[in-house]
Amino acid sequence: MFQFDVYYNRRTLRHFPHFSLSKHNGWRSSLPQRVLTFFPLVIFALVITIAGNGCTQSPSSKVSSGAITGTVRLGPHVPLWMMHGTLTVVVYMKGSTSPAYLPVALEEFYHPTFPVPFRITQKNVRLSGIDLKGNVRLVAKLTIDSGSPLVASGTYTGATAGEVAVGGPPVNLLVDTPAPR
Repeated sequence: MFQFDVYYNRRTLRHFPHFSLSKHNGWRSSLPQRVLTFFPLVIFALVITIAGNGCTQSPSSKVSSGAITGTVRLGPHVPLWMMHGTLTVVVYMKGSTSPAYLPVALEEFYHPTFPVPFRITQKNVRLSGIDLKGNVRLVAKLTIDSGSPLVASGTYTGATAGEVAVGGPPVNLLVDTPAPR
């Protein structure tokens, strides 16, 4: 059987010099040739290093105005099957004419892997004419509707102790309280 990838040894190259793909005739190349082949490698490594530096920042470390960032953690006594449910982070704001807090924005995570980083911006606001600014309250709800006799349905919640500022430092929520049925 004929082989397409033939290994050429020195004897073959001595009789057929046009098979050689290298530009030098010997074991060692000259110094300028070695330097010239080294420069493209250095330039390539610099380009990769410079391009990679922009990708190392995590998006949750940035604090920006008009956004609420943070992390949702799962309490130690919450059943593990609850992670197959839906995690919803809801933002409650006090209206100018209403004394009660109303839900204005939310972000959902299906089958979350804890801890869950979140970022809520103006795009997550569900009511028209509402600007995400000022002080708000956050509630995280972990809900599962199983429909199975083996796994119980339920809801666990976690909330901020007080108000948090939009654009402020990252918020930590702990989902650990079973909701009443």
